[in-house]
Amino acid sequence: MSIVSNSNAIALSSSNENNQSILHDVVHATIQQIPRQDIQNYLHAAVGKTFDIMLMGSPRVGKSTLINAILQKDVAQTYAGRNTCTKEFSYYEYEESYITETEDSPTRTSTSSIRIWDSPGIEDWTRLDVKEYVQDLINKKNPVCLIFCASPGTYVELEQLKGIVEACKNLKVFITMVITNMYASDEADIILKIFQDTLIRHHVQKKVEKNIYYYGPIGLCTQVNSIDYVVDDIRKKSEGIDELMLGIMNSLSDEKLLQWCFAIQNNAPFWTRAQKQIWKLYSSFKRLLRH
Repeated sequence: MSIVSNSNAIALSSSNENNQSILHDVVHATIQQIPRQDIQNYLHAAVGKTFDIMLMGSPRVGKSTLINAILQKDVAQTYAGRNTCTKEFSYYEYEESYITETEDSPTRTSTSSIRIWDSPGIEDWTRLDVKEYVQDLINKKNPVCLIFCASPGTYVELEQLKGIVEACKNLKVFITMVITNMYASDEADIILKIFQDTLIRHHVQKKVEKNIYYYGPIGLCTQVNSIDYVVDDIRKKSEGIDELMLGIMNSLSDEKLLQWCFAIQNNAPFWTRAQKQIWKLYSSFKRLLRH
């Protein structure tokens, strides 16, 4: 089975070919004993659809910068509307194609739309408002995961965070809580403690690995620097993005794991840098494809 990716009808660069090869090897090495047609059917069913990733957080916390760093592309707003709570929202959309070819079957192509939902700010919402809003979106979209962003100097309210985490837990959606712009001030550590206190109410902290704090199937929290941080003579390079992406991969399972990998497949630098750690995900793919 060969896998070829096409993004927006633009020819793949050599770096993208390399990253696609790594992703192919990860999947292929775990599914050699499974009938080929069953593999294709499962993968096409998993990625040949529209799927969603949700972003939440106050305005100007770096949500767009973070998602651009994860996807390695500049996503642009394509739609704006309102949900049932009359709060404005928008999503960003791009397409990817998944193609399989075998000797005994014709070429098969599945095209999916990947939508990144950007919620309005929640500064004036009550805990109940936030919980109902998140539950409404999750029920409609069943997102791959929800990413909540905060940064030093921006608004974080513990009661609202509790509502968000409760909604995600109730509907079995993994939540990733991220402090962006981690070098801006020591307040980043205070926000991280708020995240930890919120998550530990629902699950014990399972482990800490490369500044990623894991809370089982509920969620994780971490700090990142999406782009280089430069203030006067202080210069800090981008940090924590690869670890965040791997943390989400380690935490998802089944169809959502494949969808997350598919969403980030064109981030060639990530696949190259992280390939050693990615081999550790073999067991996840085995469980996924043997059911």
